[in-house]
Amino acid sequence: MDFRTACEETKTGICLLQDGNQEPFKVRLHLARDILMIQEQDVICVSGEPFYSGERTVTIRRQTIGGFGLSIKGGAEHNIPVVISKISKEQRAELSGLLFIGDAILQINGINVRKCRHEEVIKKINRNFPVNQQIVYMGWCEAREQDPLQDRVYSPTFLALRGSCLYKFLAPPVTTWDWTRAEKTFSVYEIMCKILKDSDLLDRRKHCFIVQSESGEDLYFSVELDCDLAQWERAFQTATFLEVERIQCKTYACVLESHLMGLTIDFSTGFICFDAATKAVLWRYKFSQLKGSSDDGKSKIKFLFQNPDTKQIEAKELEFSNLFAVLHCIHSFFAAKVACLDPLFLGSQATASATASSTTTSKAKYMT
Repeated sequence: MDFRTACEETKTGICLLQDGNQEPFKVRLHLARDILMIQEQDVICVSGEPFYSGERTVTIRRQTIGGFGLSIKGGAEHNIPVVISKISKEQRAELSGLLFIGDAILQINGINVRKCRHEEVIKKINRNFPVNQQIVYMGWCEAREQDPLQDRVYSPTFLALRGSCLYKFLAPPVTTWDWTRAEKTFSVYEIMCKILKDSDLLDRRKHCFIVQSESGEDLYFSVELDCDLAQWERAFQTATFLEVERIQCKTYACVLESHLMGLTIDFSTGFICFDAATKAVLWRYKFSQLKGSSDDGKSKIKFLFQNPDTKQIEAKELEFSNLFAVLHCIHSFFAAKVACLDPLFLGSQATASATASSTTTSKAKYMT
């Protein structure tokens, strides 16, 4: 028998069994197409609780690429515990054999999460991930179709902010492979998010926002509640800040008077323009010296810098093949600089930006 095929047709779960002669004890059920197998479940008792208390401690080690292979829902904001809503096949959670859909997460690495919001639990799980793999946001929204001939103006879309990218899916990713099959993927520091005012709305739907891509395309989305919109806005700001903090600088090819140049946007030093062939620096300015800018909407950007000595405004014009990506990147770096000066923002990001240098194990307490 092909065991893997048989497993795909098997349902599993945990329940209490009592034969009338002893206390109830946990068993694991395997329900296949033509057989029901009952197996005694070996779990770890915690806090002196009896074997059948319903609480157990499970330790799983994340994969080098990907995560623990589970999805969660719920949270204190919904007045329900955070529970496991999906377990991916052949991932760490399933291979442990001790985690099941419907399990409530009570602790993570010794931290009580019974009264935590959904977002807070995700951050605690993310502590075991490097920044470029951390999931900052996942959720459903409605995407407005750009084709006026479509029968449906809006269609369900699943958005995820993970590491350096914004992912647009038709369905939630549940495996590592799913992350490679997103409908669209964008670098968070090369896109722009705008929360729409009532005067900017295209129809009667409220709680809408636009994501402008690196090509200048506007993607129009709506969420159900005002709190959903606020959560998305915070998550996008967080993802952008974390990525800028991680990469520190970004260089774009550009043209100055028919000569190939490079423009580096550096989080620490500001703007640096150099000759692409010789690497000789032509000019450099700090972020604080940029007093204004304009673009032609196609390829050219004119920067207005203030000379620190003469206090005169110096204009520098460069031409790019990816204008919107450059504009959005500059905006992202400026936003990150501002965030660094905001102690409240920094305090809220302390948990999100934490990474584990050597810890790759998550120890959680679950309740079935």
